[in-house]
Amino acid sequence: MSILYPRLLDAAALDMHKRYTRLTVEELQQLPAFRHPSAVFAATGGDRVPVEHLEELRNRVVKIAEESGFPGGGRRRDHTEFDQEIARLLHERMGLVAAEAAVRPIWAFLALVVLPDVSYWRYWEPPVDRILGTDITRHVWGRLWWRAHLLAVPNEPDPYRLLGSFNESDFDQIYARRNLLGGSRSVVRALADVWPSVDTAEFGSRRVLRDVLKRLLRTAAILEFDALDYADLCGEIRREAAIAVAAIREADRRAQ
Repeated sequence: MSILYPRLLDAAALDMHKRYTRLTVEELQQLPAFRHPSAVFAATGGDRVPVEHLEELRNRVVKIAEESGFPGGGRRRDHTEFDQEIARLLHERMGLVAAEAAVRPIWAFLALVVLPDVSYWRYWEPPVDRILGTDITRHVWGRLWWRAHLLAVPNEPDPYRLLGSFNESDFDQIYARRNLLGGSRSVVRALADVWPSVDTAEFGSRRVLRDVLKRLLRTAAILEFDALDYADLCGEIRREAAIAVAAIREADRRAQ
């Protein structure tokens, strides 16, 4: 059964965000809480999260953040490592099912009530979607849970070994196409499995990935990816990647 998290109502969340963008991280460190008068729970579907669970979750996130420079600026490399560790932590410890994790006010509560200082440290002066969860794929915490959920490989010694296959911008390219590709865990996992072996250095990872995704989207119209054996799915992606690299190379040659 899923754990139910508080859902912060939109009006309160927007008001808090407007106020918090004017505060320093040090000032925000005085504001974490585990309840809010404008937070509500779903009526059914699971057990309400205990306050002790929220406290433990905050402590674990803060500890990882401190290793990456919090409350100072940190380095971009540290933020990448931080995101990967947090993705694993949230997916392992929150006890969410996908349906509950798709509820954006849950992530607003986490960002604004439980972790306001770390949220605004990770994205200084963030746009509203980073905090309120208007687009979960961009939310400071929601995007990481979903990355771990889509890439986790059960029954392996390290079920989160694929988290480092893509940087944030590359994974966004995949998840932006979630209706056809990003929503399929097998396709996302296969892409992550294959991608480190694709030679993209000559053209740049993002350019090749965009071309591969376009080709996979066209193929999805005639081929049911989830019906393929995993090894065959990886082989299909390798083939599309090789075609994409060859096509880009030819296009560049003609443009010279």
